[in-house]
Amino acid sequence: MPKKQKTSSVYTRCNEYKDIFRVDDNVLFCNHCNISIDWKRKSTVDNHCKSQKHVFNVRSQEESQNKTQQLTLSSTQAVSESKKQLIEDLIEAFATADIPLEKVNSLLLFFKKHVKNGGSIPQAPTLRQNYLPSVFDKHFQSLKLLFDSKPVAIIMDETTDDCARSVVNTLFCYHNETKLVSVDFLERVNNTTMGQVLTTILTHFNISFNLPCLFLSDSAAYMKKCHCEVLSPLMPQLIHVPCCAHIINLIGYVSCW
Repeated sequence: MPKKQKTSSVYTRCNEYKDIFRVDDNVLFCNHCNISIDWKRKSTVDNHCKSQKHVFNVRSQEESQNKTQQLTLSSTQAVSESKKQLIEDLIEAFATADIPLEKVNSLLLFFKKHVKNGGSIPQAPTLRQNYLPSVFDKHFQSLKLLFDSKPVAIIMDETTDDCARSVVNTLFCYHNETKLVSVDFLERVNNTTMGQVLTTILTHFNISFNLPCLFLSDSAAYMKKCHCEVLSPLMPQLIHVPCCAHIINLIGYVSCW
């Protein structure tokens, strides 16, 4: 007695190819190509699955799905930290090379084209407002570690900036390291305000008043008075050395008259 052939339906045929086809109104549709397929002959269905168009559509949809797949929290944090590190390193490089941050605006297209994550670099105002403070804090902490509780030599000088403001620059020297440690803007520059600036800086760097050994400044009368009346009572060991270059400059200035 001959074997009874197993009857197929559109649903049984669809179940033979998991996630590839779907049934809509008794019609077999390909999920990837979005076309109807004659389901009655298995060979016809197999040929469609092997066709170049079907294989291409499957591959394209898999790649698209991988690109849009949600990142894990750790991956997202890693990407964010990588972008932040790039921006902070860029600010440090510009500061080291004495390049104004405004120059970044002219380089954004170059960064986006040639630098990995370069498209995440913002314009100069955002760099200055959101990223520069943290870069400065890291730099200041490194200075504190370098000069903490050290018998530093001190260099102070006052000048004016482009806005005609009085600016006091303070440098510390220890062994072979000479670093600018503070830039202060003063409304009035005299022996008292200069002394207050220096004592505040020493406190911030955890430097006891009995440690500094040398005080270098110009020969201005208020700086000599600062040493004699403000600093010497607090730091009797502090030796004041007027700047030789400033003295020579004064001599040349007087000689011209």
